[in-house]
Amino acid sequence: MIQFMQIQAVIFDRDNTLVAFDQAQVGRLERQITGIAPTLPAGAALRAWTGYAGPWPQHPADEPLFWRRFWLALGEQHQLTTPQVERLTHEVGALYHTCFVAFPDAAPTLHALHQAAFRLAVLTNFELPSVDRTLAHADLNPALFEVTLTSSSLGIMKPDPRAYRAAAAALNLPPTACAFVDDLAENVAAARSVGMRAFQIDRTLASDDQAGERISSLLSLTELLLPPSLHG
Repeated sequence: MIQFMQIQAVIFDRDNTLVAFDQAQVGRLERQITGIAPTLPAGAALRAWTGYAGPWPQHPADEPLFWRRFWLALGEQHQLTTPQVERLTHEVGALYHTCFVAFPDAAPTLHALHQAAFRLAVLTNFELPSVDRTLAHADLNPALFEVTLTSSSLGIMKPDPRAYRAAAAALNLPPTACAFVDDLAENVAAARSVGMRAFQIDRTLASDDQAGERISSLLSLTELLLPPSLHG
């Protein structure tokens, strides 16, 4: 059996681990965009977003200019008027962070781990660096996290082993003192390859797969990571 040193920090993936895509909010945004620019084809903004190849902003302070350029490019592509582009920039603006909702097990797990003195971090392949805005919108307190790292800020994407080492280094811990949680098996395997104890979250499971360290709920983490003497 693999022996891990005492876990001091838990590093979470964000999308599909802590938060889910909110389709209802996407629909509301589409209606708002249509109200401003009726000639814009349905789904054009979402297609422009998902098809964007970069460059991405590396710091939150760079994001307002990024979004202005995003709406300007969309306006030029679809012959929108200057007032329409201005309204899209200021009234819709940085829309991405409003499109997520927290899983019910996320907030109680984060608070329980924080109360148990675990240090918390986020390591996400999402490109924009303002992870805190998404967390706050989803009612997950960003102040609970000491470190939030994105693929754009690192220049590295999971499952590259360097991404996990960078997250541990940002916490000033060896990888063996960190646990990692992600919904994708390949990302979990890569975390294990650098020495982290890693869990795959799969909410379709009826119960935890303890042998494979696959969990059906984030709520399992507190019991799995706390020393037995501290349970209860």
